Amino acid sequence: MQTEFPSDLEILDYLELFNSTVISAEALGLSQSSCSRRYRAFSEAWEFGFDRIGDRYQATRNLDVLHSLRQASQRSRVRQGRMRFTRGWQLGRQPVPMVDGLGSELPIRPMNSLRLLSLLEQRLLDMAVMGIMEFQPLLNQPLSRLRLARTPLGTAMMCIPICTWDLQVLAHRDHPLQGSHELDADVFAQYSSPGLSLGAAPLLMSALQSHGLGTLAYPSAQYEESAWEGSGSDGHSLSYAAPHLLPQLERHYQLERLNYDLDICECLAIVAHRDVISDPSFADTFRHLHKKLAEVLSPFKGQIAWLS
Repeated sequence: MQTEFPSDLEILDYLELFNSTVISAEALGLSQSSCSRRYRAFSEAWEFGFDRIGDRYQATRNLDVLHSLRQASQRSRVRQGRMRFTRGWQLGRQPVPMVDGLGSELPIRPMNSLRLLSLLEQRLLDMAVMGIMEFQPLLNQPLSRLRLARTPLGTAMMCIPICTWDLQVLAHRDHPLQGSHELDADVFAQYSSPGLSLGAAPLLMSALQSHGLGTLAYPSAQYEESAWEGSGSDGHSLSYAAPHLLPQLERHYQLERLNYDLDICECLAIVAHRDVISDPSFADTFRHLHKKLAEVLSPFKGQIAWLS
């Protein structure tokens, strides 16, 4: 819950982010009636035509005006240390101790990385710590050539790659494949494993399916540990995870790595609008955030390659 009285523009932003007056009101510390009344009055005053259209809250008029308001509001948040940020699903439940004064983490973790990129591009979110494997067509270079530097993601977005790791395939400690050295796509295809739609993760799913994996439709648009990495806890299914998640997955679900190399590389990066990363005040934010991430992931130096 916010400690400051939210602006009318924030109410519109949160409605687009959460698609619910109940959740938005709670997040902003408002009553639901106040949330509804204020967004309608603000939309009418600026002639945005903002309302629930189909299954989403959105504006239908004066979109250029709304864009300009959001641009100015974002610049103010960045400079005042009030950014809205989130973690991509690639970090799992791994907590990241954010820098004091950075802002607030919002509980928005779509499994569709392009959806998260869209929220950043619309300035509804300011920053995400997330995997960028799916953005390779926008990077115009392979992940292996990335460096710790500002890197364009298309025309409006930018990222700063931090580290890379190889995805691990997992199974319950009592799974019949544990200890086997004869693993291949035909063997894996005999067991269910979670998968996303090709539209949500075309590169990841193409890679997983080449190994006989990704056979069972993931049931949610948002990240849930129990349904993604934890799906292998039933003793029959398989799953996959970043190496830094393995200790907690072993404790919570008795999952262990199988003796098999997927050769699927992920790259963790800070992703934000070009205006955010280019702002002079962002340099200190990034330096401190990079330090915190290094502290959290330092126990896994042998499995994570840090970029320089």
